[in-house]
Amino acid sequence: MYDLILKRLESDKKPIEVIVTGLGFVSFGFISSIRKFKGLRVPLVITRRPEQAKTYLEDHGIRAKLESRVNRIKDNVEKGIISLSDDLTLIKDYPNKAVLEMTGTIAYGTQIALKTISAGKNLITMNPELQSTVGHELWLLAKKRKLVVTDIIGDQPGSLSRLINQAKTMGFRVILAGNMKRFLNRHATREQMQPWADDKGLSVTQTVSFTDGTKQSIEMNLVSNYFNMDILEFGMHGPRVEKIDDVLNVFDWKKIPGRGIVDYAIGKNLFPGIFVVTEHTDPNQYKYLRYLGLGEGPRYVLFEPYHLCHLEVAGSIVKALSSKKEIINNTFPVTKTIAVAKHTLNPGQKLDGIGGNTVYGNIDKFEYAGDYLPVGLSQDAVVVNRLHQDQPIKITDVELPKNAATILTGYVKAGEEFKRSFDFPIA
Repeated sequence: MYDLILKRLESDKKPIEVIVTGLGFVSFGFISSIRKFKGLRVPLVITRRPEQAKTYLEDHGIRAKLESRVNRIKDNVEKGIISLSDDLTLIKDYPNKAVLEMTGTIAYGTQIALKTISAGKNLITMNPELQSTVGHELWLLAKKRKLVVTDIIGDQPGSLSRLINQAKTMGFRVILAGNMKRFLNRHATREQMQPWADDKGLSVTQTVSFTDGTKQSIEMNLVSNYFNMDILEFGMHGPRVEKIDDVLNVFDWKKIPGRGIVDYAIGKNLFPGIFVVTEHTDPNQYKYLRYLGLGEGPRYVLFEPYHLCHLEVAGSIVKALSSKKEIINNTFPVTKTIAVAKHTLNPGQKLDGIGGNTVYGNIDKFEYAGDYLPVGLSQDAVVVNRLHQDQPIKITDVELPKNAATILTGYVKAGEEFKRSFDFPIA
């Protein structure tokens, strides 16, 4: 497979053009990483801060211009210049087939996603938060138009999708899919995590989301919904282990449902990677698996000690567009990531959303989570009922803001102006 992907990336015949939305730590890494490839290029970056983005690109050796005219954008890309704009109408006006959504936002990201599908273009995201929150609705809209909606390999959900499918091609049955975590503090604050974020060059929002378990819940929520896998309990089990093979000894395998579960393992010695626990469907393979060093069975751990984020995006784009099939998306709800109070919250307080000081996200079974606030919709919601620390937040505990995400999910009614922005029905 990778030889075909590489061949396409190195071909100078009709390069794949992707509009990128958002210019942050990861999207810059992607843009910089593909400069060597002739078969993939970025003509346009849409960002809410184009002047700042232009300066950043130029400071790092990438030619860029502020430009919102389609003919000039076409001219620029032929000269190796990336155009920058804040104009979302260019998603429709620029003649290409795909948008790469990398803003890390949900309300703004939903606007971008809707405009992409409305324009008849494929939506590729590096944004599990967006997929977990509105991905099912986006998938339904895209399916009617025979468009691809997918997250990428490189973040844990897409990388797990690859590992799960690889395991299946070798005859394994996957009974647990998980990610590896080194540290968890549900009540982490921005102030606590700022020094760590500064040291790593990350935003403090990202850092808090990693630390308080929100991102992990969202990622496993997405894997659960794509592969129809369950969870054992609210928040998952999350055993502490010294090494990843130890997960074989800490789960009660008799309690695992036939469709399998998603979960995680935590330990200071673990890699920031992904793993699956499997059983092999052919008893004749047991002696081979023992010989190959996977242990006595009947269960085996397969793992990748890394996920390489933006470095795997180029291959994901080629794979999705050439196969016209998703890598992973939020197809059918099995689980949901809901908002939980980080500390006592009083009426009138505004929630600061994912990566903030007021809430963290935790995964729950979809059948139990219907009355609860999706963490992806918590940004700018106003508390109306007093909430205690670690209390799951109900929809009725808050007043939701009016934005593309709350409207698309049906929690807030759309106004006529919003409906006119898109050429498909929205409630």
